Amino acid sequence: MSEKRFSIEESIRFGWNRMKDNLGFFIVYLIILFSVEFFFGGFAGLFEDSLPLLSFFFNVGSWIVSMISALFAVKIGLRLYDKNKTGSYDFLSFSSSLFFKFLLGYVLYTILIIVGFILLIVPGIYLAVKYQFVPYLIIDKGMDPIEAFKESGKMTDGSKWDLLLLLIVLGMIVIIGFLAFIVGSFVAIPIVMVAEAYVYKKLSSNTVVNSEIVSSDNPFQPPAPTN
Repeated sequence: MSEKRFSIEESIRFGWNRMKDNLGFFIVYLIILFSVEFFFGGFAGLFEDSLPLLSFFFNVGSWIVSMISALFAVKIGLRLYDKNKTGSYDFLSFSSSLFFKFLLGYVLYTILIIVGFILLIVPGIYLAVKYQFVPYLIIDKGMDPIEAFKESGKMTDGSKWDLLLLLIVLGMIVIIGFLAFIVGSFVAIPIVMVAEAYVYKKLSSNTVVNSEIVSSDNPFQPPAPTN
């Protein structure tokens, strides 16, 4: 399984370089995102006691914004893996079917992690690592959630310890960014977005290569038809 391994240092360096090339874009994007989330979250708290129904709708709005921002994070990371700059703002467009598949995958992933943490924490960490690429597979490959869970399990096989270490390192980067007077988050968040996409692409390509090798080495596989 050594061919599936990846470099944590290289993924962070890649994220750093893409962040520098697109810093202006990320500053504008994150300011808008933070403002929208603050708007919904702020009014939800403001009306929590006096108008609980209105507060509920603002909470729902905040949750929807969080889902859309998670979808955007995946799309932006994937785009920056292939290109030095974001270019167009095509990441803003997505079909309703893609959103609902992403939403279902996200909800199922969250439920699995919660159940895993209830079962003495370790299963939750294991499931979080094993299925972390479900959103990427739904967006990048157009898979349905069940297919994405199965494929993410294959992709992470043999690399879970490295992926766990990566998540710890990326989490520390985000924490340091917010501690740096919050301004550091404009650097930390883009690094994490791109680094995760980088690792996904590396493991995804390795999985395809390994599948092709296994298929070609299978003596029981019938030969391809010839014209």
